[in-house]
Amino acid sequence: HRTGAGARRGGGGAGVLAQRHAAGQEPGALGKMRAKLLAILASSDHYTPAKILPKLPMVDLYEERALILSKMGDHQQALNLYAHRLGDPSLAQEYCERLYNPDDEKTQEVYLDLLKVYLRPPDGAAPMTNQAISTMSKYFSRLDPAKALDVLPPETSLRSLHNFFESAVRQHSEHRNNLDITKALLRADHLKVSDEYQQRRSRRVVVTAGKRCKVSGAKLGTSAFLVYPNNTCVLLGEKSDVHVCPVSGRNFKESPAD
Repeated sequence: HRTGAGARRGGGGAGVLAQRHAAGQEPGALGKMRAKLLAILASSDHYTPAKILPKLPMVDLYEERALILSKMGDHQQALNLYAHRLGDPSLAQEYCERLYNPDDEKTQEVYLDLLKVYLRPPDGAAPMTNQAISTMSKYFSRLDPAKALDVLPPETSLRSLHNFFESAVRQHSEHRNNLDITKALLRADHLKVSDEYQQRRSRRVVVTAGKRCKVSGAKLGTSAFLVYPNNTCVLLGEKSDVHVCPVSGRNFKESPAD
């Protein structure tokens, strides 16, 4: 009989399947006994977590394992059970809300641990990037901006981080913490460049035998030529400025391509 929160809240593919009741809320004696066990594991200091953990089955009783791992200070493993084994990100966020303490070095980075769990899932599963960005936007005040951005993959869209940056800048401006903001903005610039680089790499220009220079009208042939972001082709000797399109007059340095 498997129990937990996965089906109750719509767990993901890696979570426990076919569950009907939250842990400790099963009908009859099972629910009562499990609720007592969970309460003891969460509040009691009269047991040794490292000795109890190996005695639990590897399959099921994930909530109990998470509580014991929490007692051991292994927050990433506990969050991994909530987010991936149970497939319930909301339980992972509740865990962070319950433990977070900015003055305790053991739990002050629990939200950063959650980002790592979302973005580095086990068994080759797809990263939970949307959940990670949502967590950053919602709990920006509990995250170090530079460390949070460092966890994100380089291809992350800068646009998707707008809410996080807006909130983080406001928060840290109030506290005059310019160092963190500088690091975050530098990281943001890196993400933007990576995003634009990927877009530029995907752009293709087809040069046919009859393709002509937009300035001189001469055929491009095998001569060296320059392609502006708006796909205007110009022989290299005809360019006046590598940043300014000679046809439209647009300065792509000052006004980059969309």
